[in-house]
Amino acid sequence: MKNPFRYGIIVDEPFFINREDEQKDITQWLTTKQSIVLYSPRRYGKSSLIIKLLNQLKKSGYHTVYIDFFKVHSKTKFVEILYQEILNTLHPWEKTIKQINQFVKKIKPVISFGDDGNPLISLQSSDSMSDISEVFDLPQKLAKDKPWIVVFDEFQDVAKLNGDSFEKELRAALIHHDNVAYVFMGSQSSILQNMLTHPNKAFYQFAKMMELKKINKDVMVKYVSDHFNSTDFNINKDDAKNIVDIADNIPHYVQYLASAVWETAIESRMVNSNTIQTAVAKILNNQLDYFSSMYHRLTSQQQKVLLALSTESKRIFTENYKKKHNLSTVSTTQRIVERLIHLGIIEKESGSYQFQDPFFKSWLKSV
Repeated sequence: MKNPFRYGIIVDEPFFINREDEQKDITQWLTTKQSIVLYSPRRYGKSSLIIKLLNQLKKSGYHTVYIDFFKVHSKTKFVEILYQEILNTLHPWEKTIKQINQFVKKIKPVISFGDDGNPLISLQSSDSMSDISEVFDLPQKLAKDKPWIVVFDEFQDVAKLNGDSFEKELRAALIHHDNVAYVFMGSQSSILQNMLTHPNKAFYQFAKMMELKKINKDVMVKYVSDHFNSTDFNINKDDAKNIVDIADNIPHYVQYLASAVWETAIESRMVNSNTIQTAVAKILNNQLDYFSSMYHRLTSQQQKVLLALSTESKRIFTENYKKKHNLSTVSTTQRIVERLIHLGIIEKESGSYQFQDPFFKSWLKSV
């Protein structure tokens, strides 16, 4: 019997959780050549959602490209990944290379073969990366009957490639692409929003903004219940809701906790408050070194603000909050919160500040 929950990887059916409305909207926008910005905190399932949609679009005859900027550390790497994605999309590869060489005169792909016999792309060290506009234009030039769909995941990391200069160079090409729809994705929401909404930025108002929010709690509770029941586990609605609440209704952490509960209750196949708390304790114990290291890298003032947020996350910039939690000045708390957001520890959500990792929040309560 296999654990019915998955986390830490891109998931599809039967582990993918709903998102029907988002799937419908994004598909409509992309197939009508509307570029979008898709943002949310980490672990909300952006990548799983977009990969699922790309697979569906491929079946409908669309060509798709997916580039994760987390893996892009240079212009050369960007070009290699783009070439490889195009090669994986178009067949046969020999014809694709001829097409690329027809449109790109300065930066030629070099073909080698992996152990599986599939072609791999690299670039000659002598290739100049000073002007890669020809490469940017490839999806536009290769598009025929249907628009290409190009996804830039963790797009805020584009700053690694000479910052504003690369952004301006990229936008100068993309602005002319009427046969390509782009998806700009990111987990550092404040940085990504600034890149797309600030008048001084290259991609100002380039695409439609879409925030990926949490899945409806009732839908998530039903998902948890159904997947336990699919393996003949007994679980009532209150215990399923408890799992969702502890994980703060964040898809990754719901799957993580539900998986741990399933393993804890494997012998009895009974889920109750005791098995849930045992699973939480195991998770906190497994993460002890990581949480401790992250906490001790912070300043004492940052630690105090985090401890306060772990118990109360609203109206934090008030004199009453400062006195209640023995914090420094309100302006100091504001600066600390901005830093904690930048570090990816907390995220602003509906007027309050939430932990990106709900188990770190649970661990803080034991400090």
